[in-house]
Amino acid sequence: MAGRREIKCVGPSAPLPDRKASVQRSINLFLRQITGLGEDKPVILESIPGLVERIDFGGQARGSFSNGKREFVVAGITLYETTSGTAVSRGTINGSDWVTMEDGTNQLVIAAGAQGYVFNMTSNTLAEITDPDWRGSYDVAELNGVFIFIALDQPDQFYISAIDDGSTLDALDFSSADAQPDDIVTVRVLKQEAYFFGDLSTEVWTFVGDSDFPLVRYNSTPIDIGIVGRRAAIKAADTLIFVGKTERGTGIVYMINGHQPQRISNEAVEAALQADGVDLSECSMWARQGVGYEHVGIKAPGMTTTWVFDAATREWHEQAELVDGEYTALRVDQVSQLGTAQHAIAGEKQYTVDASTYTLGGDVLVRERTWPHLISPSMEPVVYTGLEIACTTGHGGNVTLEISNDGGFNFGPPLLRSLGAIGRWMQRVRWFPLGSARDRVFRLRCTDAVPFNIHGATVE
Repeated sequence: MAGRREIKCVGPSAPLPDRKASVQRSINLFLRQITGLGEDKPVILESIPGLVERIDFGGQARGSFSNGKREFVVAGITLYETTSGTAVSRGTINGSDWVTMEDGTNQLVIAAGAQGYVFNMTSNTLAEITDPDWRGSYDVAELNGVFIFIALDQPDQFYISAIDDGSTLDALDFSSADAQPDDIVTVRVLKQEAYFFGDLSTEVWTFVGDSDFPLVRYNSTPIDIGIVGRRAAIKAADTLIFVGKTERGTGIVYMINGHQPQRISNEAVEAALQADGVDLSECSMWARQGVGYEHVGIKAPGMTTTWVFDAATREWHEQAELVDGEYTALRVDQVSQLGTAQHAIAGEKQYTVDASTYTLGGDVLVRERTWPHLISPSMEPVVYTGLEIACTTGHGGNVTLEISNDGGFNFGPPLLRSLGAIGRWMQRVRWFPLGSARDRVFRLRCTDAVPFNIHGATVE
């Protein structure tokens, strides 16, 4: 059609406090690279998977763990093993705070603060760690059969267990991460090395197997960046990703690259993390892999959405739930893999992550895309005769278009269009006419439980 032109409608989330600079957002839609040679679109926006309720524990979930074959969740004061959609009690874990779990040869070790526990995965029995040299810990990591704990009574120190036995400790098997004077916040293991994240610095220790003490500091890699909280680091994309903290500020996301942190967050992500009212000390992260992507989610109290990094495209999008007209962060706290299934814990429940489901445990899954500013080079008003989007059709449902003529500050009423009845794969989704504006922003939203991916758009 004469005068028709393609517009840039597919992109990441990048809203800034200065809305005239950037307003584009992708909520519950992520960038998918199209690799088929000759296909028209190199990238589209694809709907995130939905959630199907699997287990209601009846108590707040405090942590989950899976080694791919067996899966465990601590909810309330109970350790559960989840099998075939049911929860089998495996014993009592005292406390109410988040716990950390890690497995070894045939043990699952659980660090729950003042108490520590060992679950024998052969006999299916749980026992509290009663060794007099237990010093408490909220963290546990495993490296070559040795379990690593962060001492509660002296948090600049870490101590280790006997090999393949998390319940046997020696008062002399400890050391300090003291290259810089701050406490250890948490520990993660990556490629046979232990990363001790402190408040303002990070140390790398390697396993050398010495009979006196098997770990040694890797002194050639000083890292002058710490971490915001003990749940603010995760192993994903064959590396560690964490929310950092320095003497100069906080709220930048890093990826470990050759023992050194590499900034991967952008201005929009950092604006969200550093906004007033956000408590980064309680920041949490999750990771999940799908076909062609690996997502890492970050949320914290006070954040209105969960920000998600895609290791494949290196771009960010947001995941959220619309509650009473306002966005709140996606309910997911942790994701684990059991066989081919992915499970997410949130509140008192566990969900199955399902790409063919378009609700969040029965609640609405909103897919929303706010496009970049449409401004003519001359800054003069542009007349929009019509708009057409290329998107998923033929599954039923509707999509709405909202229009802002003031650069994304205020939007008009939603204009509803059909996504096509069942089987109408070539349904055209169009709006005519749309008036004129000097700085226009379009916003699409789909709230129906149907597939909804965005491929492109044209205006005339």
